[in-house]
Amino acid sequence: MHRFAKMIAAFLLALLVSLPMALQADEQEAGTPQQQYSAIFSEYTKVSRGLRRATTDLGRKANVEEFGTYSSKFIELAAKHPEDPVALRALREAVQIVVSTDSAALRTWEINSSNYPTGSSDGSAAKTVEVVLRDHLLSDKLGPIIDRMRYGYRLDDEKCLTAVVNKSRHREMRGLACLALAQFLSDKLQMLQLTDDRPELVECYEIVFGKDYLPDFERLGRVKLAARIKSLFERTVNQYADVKFRNGTVGDRAKSELYAITNLGVGKVPPAMIGTDQYGKRFKLSDYRGKVVLLYFWSEY
Repeated sequence: MHRFAKMIAAFLLALLVSLPMALQADEQEAGTPQQQYSAIFSEYTKVSRGLRRATTDLGRKANVEEFGTYSSKFIELAAKHPEDPVALRALREAVQIVVSTDSAALRTWEINSSNYPTGSSDGSAAKTVEVVLRDHLLSDKLGPIIDRMRYGYRLDDEKCLTAVVNKSRHREMRGLACLALAQFLSDKLQMLQLTDDRPELVECYEIVFGKDYLPDFERLGRVKLAARIKSLFERTVNQYADVKFRNGTVGDRAKSELYAITNLGVGKVPPAMIGTDQYGKRFKLSDYRGKVVLLYFWSEY
């Protein structure tokens, strides 16, 4: 028995010595964080092309749901190497995949007659936010992630953008997040309002996002949500107007959004407009006051 105990002890010691070496060998075989990132990126880029090529309901459903699985791979990489510059790029791709999966699922709902895909359903949106808030909230390089979350569909994105606005040490990040949060919430308010005119969309959102999706946003309260959106745009103008954003500033973009809220909303009196009709005749919008008017804007690129 004593001899057997010695054999067990020797085995455990050998295991403790060899395990770190094995793990190190596996990681070396997998490559550097950048190489791992590139490998995942290459795979999911190929899969992303499949939706355009799919010709059946089942084919589109399968592609959307396969594409959505890649966000978790980027999240795992970012969580494993939080100090490596590749972590933020991986998280940006994770956000992009969740947004793209949700968006593709919505488009597919409009196309398919059956076999509807769900949106991102593995909790990746929440996991991405968890890693961002845990490892990178104070980073001054969150711009690309903030920019992608602006187009998100999940309340998890609201949580992350709000945290950046309130807790980031960097004014530029707070400014970008303030604008993005206002735009994100504005999109969600429009989404809720759209379901009033198109009640069939309720079923779409339940299929794509789950039955709690719309009720969770409704609980924010439409009137309170509209007030919060306006306040965030005003805060962007008052506190962060000069923060650079694409080809302009967040202040310019927020002012444009505020003008639309104040002057172009349902029930508002439209601004004075003068134009030329298809026959070359000049006209004023006020000439048609009291009549039903359809304004159709288009341009050639």
